[in-house]
Amino acid sequence: MDSSMRFGFVSVLSAMYASQRRTITNMPEQEGLHDFDLRPPHMSAVALPPKPRIFFGRDKEVNAVVQNLLHHEEAHLAILGPGGMGKTTVAITVLHDKRVVENFPSYRIFVSCDGIDSAEGIVSLLANRLNVREHDDLRNALVRHLSALHAPILLILDNLESTWDTTQQSAVEELLIELANINRLSFVVTMRGTVRPAGVDWTLPVLSPLQPISIDAARQTFTSISQRKESEADVNKLLSLLDGLPLAITLMAYQGLILSAKDLLEAYRKEQTQLLRRGQSRRTNSLEISIEVSLKSLTMKEHPQALELLSILCLTPDGMDSASIVDALPSLELPREATRTLQQAALVDLQHQRLKVLSPIRDYVLVQYPPAGWPLAELRIHFINLTTHAYTPGTYLSRQTVDQLSREIANINSVLLHYWKKPPRRHQVEMLLVATQQIAQFSYLASQGDCFQLLKYAKARLEQIKHRQGAAECTHIMGDLLRMHHHYTEAMSTLEDAKAAFEAIDHQMGAAQCTWSMGDVLRMQRQYDQAVAKLMEANHTFLSIGVRSGSSQCKQTIGLVFVMLHQYEKGLLLLQEARTEFETIGDQLGAVQCKQSQGDVLQTLNRYEEAVANLEEVKATYEAIGNRLGVAHSIRRMGTVLHMLDRYDDALQKLEEAKKAFAIIGDQRGLAQCMKSMGEVLLTMNKYDDAIATLDAARPIFEAIGDRTGIAQCTQAMGDGLRLLSRYGDAIAKLKEAQVAFRAVRDPLGVAHCKCSIGDIQLKQSQFGDAMSNLEEAKVEFEAIDHRRDAARCAQSMGEVLLMLSRHEAAIASLEQAKSSFEAVGDAWGVALCTRNVGNVLRVMSRYEEAAQRLQEARGMCEAIGDRLGIAQCDQRIGEVLQMQMKHTEAMQALEQARAVFEAIGERSGVAQCIQSMSNILLVLGRQDETMPMLEKAEVEFGGIGDVLGAAQCTQMMGDVLYMLLRHDEALLKLEQAKVLFDNVGHRLGTAQCLQSMGNVLLGLHRHVDALAALSEARTVFENIDDKLGMAKCFLSVGNVLRVLDRSDEAIEQLEAAKGVGEVIGNRHVIAECNRLLGYTFLALDQPKKATSVLEEALNIYEEIGIVRQVEACRQILVLLRAEAPA
Repeated sequence: MDSSMRFGFVSVLSAMYASQRRTITNMPEQEGLHDFDLRPPHMSAVALPPKPRIFFGRDKEVNAVVQNLLHHEEAHLAILGPGGMGKTTVAITVLHDKRVVENFPSYRIFVSCDGIDSAEGIVSLLANRLNVREHDDLRNALVRHLSALHAPILLILDNLESTWDTTQQSAVEELLIELANINRLSFVVTMRGTVRPAGVDWTLPVLSPLQPISIDAARQTFTSISQRKESEADVNKLLSLLDGLPLAITLMAYQGLILSAKDLLEAYRKEQTQLLRRGQSRRTNSLEISIEVSLKSLTMKEHPQALELLSILCLTPDGMDSASIVDALPSLELPREATRTLQQAALVDLQHQRLKVLSPIRDYVLVQYPPAGWPLAELRIHFINLTTHAYTPGTYLSRQTVDQLSREIANINSVLLHYWKKPPRRHQVEMLLVATQQIAQFSYLASQGDCFQLLKYAKARLEQIKHRQGAAECTHIMGDLLRMHHHYTEAMSTLEDAKAAFEAIDHQMGAAQCTWSMGDVLRMQRQYDQAVAKLMEANHTFLSIGVRSGSSQCKQTIGLVFVMLHQYEKGLLLLQEARTEFETIGDQLGAVQCKQSQGDVLQTLNRYEEAVANLEEVKATYEAIGNRLGVAHSIRRMGTVLHMLDRYDDALQKLEEAKKAFAIIGDQRGLAQCMKSMGEVLLTMNKYDDAIATLDAARPIFEAIGDRTGIAQCTQAMGDGLRLLSRYGDAIAKLKEAQVAFRAVRDPLGVAHCKCSIGDIQLKQSQFGDAMSNLEEAKVEFEAIDHRRDAARCAQSMGEVLLMLSRHEAAIASLEQAKSSFEAVGDAWGVALCTRNVGNVLRVMSRYEEAAQRLQEARGMCEAIGDRLGIAQCDQRIGEVLQMQMKHTEAMQALEQARAVFEAIGERSGVAQCIQSMSNILLVLGRQDETMPMLEKAEVEFGGIGDVLGAAQCTQMMGDVLYMLLRHDEALLKLEQAKVLFDNVGHRLGTAQCLQSMGNVLLGLHRHVDALAALSEARTVFENIDDKLGMAKCFLSVGNVLRVLDRSDEAIEQLEAAKGVGEVIGNRHVIAECNRLLGYTFLALDQPKKATSVLEEALNIYEEIGIVRQVEACRQILVLLRAEAPA
């Protein structure tokens, strides 16, 4: 559209009949004249500006306007805000809202006041729309015409400030009052600024001025226009420079049609607001023109000091409060009036009681209207004075000082950077250098702000004027900032430059401080020998020049090296010495850092309650000195300790709190550590998928900062998660990957943990030999680095392997050894676990009374430490013992009790196991119809937590139940399904058990050859995994098949072999079954004496172990045998 159309009556008429239609996107301001074709009602409004197609982040504002229009017969609304904030777009969107269209079906009028310089111009425009031809009193004629329409009317007066913020202000207000008095006429005005025209009864509650849109809405706008798929981080970084100003975002997005977000970021840094334009030069197409419209408004012209104040405020990205403006700028005669003027023009916004200028406006004003003169000098002095108390080594800052510096650090940084760029005069350099160092030290210690660019400019300027010490000091601080943010390679290079610079001017203390920083970088890179060498070098220099604080700092860091090498006693000793020295010289920060490190060691040594108390004190100290990074690390450590105390919800809450703190600070390593710890907590809570997703998200953050230990720890935790999901192959691959990574960073603890986890998986896979080997190696490695608790855990797992190998006495010995080790380190949980597992071994050995006693003992221990999970697990095992004692009612009660606790604490695996055990009881009681639903429920529970192994065991048991119900075909199908599941997870024991059960089913189907083949295959697997109980059961089943085939001699051989294995492993149930089947075989061979002997032996055992059904069967046969025996 030709730009001349914005002016004059002729332009208005041509616009009314122009056939060209304008394409509107998410442009915040719409130029030109938009008419409404006021022909008879119900005819389409062809001249309305089209509805914006790209429009995000204003739903709340649009809805507020619409609701007012719907609920008031005559609504009078003002949409206010800065130029480019999207007022016009909101108004047009309202105009097309379905609810508004239905409420105003005939008369919706949109008029742009841009270019209209009087109230009569607005009257003339409206009169032409309505074909009002009265020449003598056009205004009254227009009012009469509108009053006579007898239909709801909606009038939008866009950019009304163009007419109102002129000498015509009173006349415009009179016109608005007249319009407000017309029945059934509602109007909405859009205006720059924050002041509404006077005299109008504005609808309450009045609308708040529009605020910047959110980063999400900005990103949606940008990507919808640019049509680019780019990194969200790159786009967010670019959009953060635009402060949510819709016009700036829209114009930047059009540039995005050509350039990537990264390229635009670089271009904006060079061109700034000149980049934000497109097409013809007018305020909807150029941010600079839009800003100039506000700067040249009558409101601003009447108060010239307002522009002077604006240029000063543009140096403060976080703005200033009114009181500070008055105090800081005494040369301004009327600061409060200037402040009000800027607010009325919407060139500043009041956020949290501070007057703030949006970033694009700041960028433009600083170039076109740069601050100068006395106000600039006063602003510099004001912020330099604030840095005076920013950093005093080893002392507390008052809470008030910390809060003030935290609020102003961005402003101080901006003002000092501007000062260095000018540049300063030579006599101003020392003062500016001290202020720069002070605020950089505060930024470093409090983890607030980013002073790197400030230091970079300061260093360059100091080098220009040959101020070598100052340049070296800035370089050293830059190196420390890089070290703090884990950019170790860059940090090392920068610190080496700083050290060389100090040495060149014979500044020993500066060189020693750089050497210490380099030692700490090497420590974080796990290069321990080189780290200690650097730290000893620095310590020697500090001692030679008498700097006690530097020597103490070296001692502290060397203590940390010993801790990382798991030499805890040496580490604790050095940390305590350093802490005492810091306290003696009054260095509170050094003392608290030592105390924090001591707390880490206490946690490692499982002294959790002491660790929590320590961390509470450390956190309070960091809060007192304003060290946000220290506070965040304290909260993270508390979350880790709470995890170890089984307070999972509290742990997640603390870790989430710490994660947010690290995100605000910008500490990527701390953020990743929180995510890793949260993943580990979720694993403990059986939320495996969530855990793996969290760990997977943490790993790339560690990779980005080059933290190899963090990467290895994430990989290890993911391996543990996959193990719990029964994805054993994937789990072992991850753990081996982590093992290699831990070796690379010389972390023997991580290597041993991986080896132990691999052993646990191999136990699940029935690879007992490999499991035992890995667990024994891990145990030795844990003992070598004095990790007695982990060594005890290995011994406990070895006990489980020995149990599976039917080496019961050896299993008990290993568990007792583990128990003693747990007792030595004060781990009550480990003691209870070993006691419970000993009870389980005794249960398997059919030593039920002893088993029950141990399990009750373990239950009491769990109660003493408040371990609800442990209590439930003990009740579960007690229920299983009662089941074996044929105390079915008591067994069901114990299992129900355990199940209730498992459900209460969200332990779904325990719930499923209880249901599984309860179904076993129902099966023994002959209640097979109830057993199947129970097993199906257990199978669903196991599936819900991703426990493939548990689900497979349920499927196997269902096959066994169907076999007992003589539903052989269904039984065979279930067992085949279970075998596939076991095969998939590599669980050879489950595979072998399925094959054995399938052999029994095939016998029932009279498929004797297939039965023998299945049993032979099962026996081979049992032999390979050294499962003697499984071998005995296979001998037993083969013997039974041969007995049915009347191959009695072979049957007796197999049954005798089974009996021999049963005697070796002490399984009386197997012995009893062998005797019973031998009795049947001898009867078939007509050898009643031998039959009677073995059946009596079987009867005695069945009676002892409580197998009632078989007791009755043996008795019946013996009665017949005795009746037929000769006198």
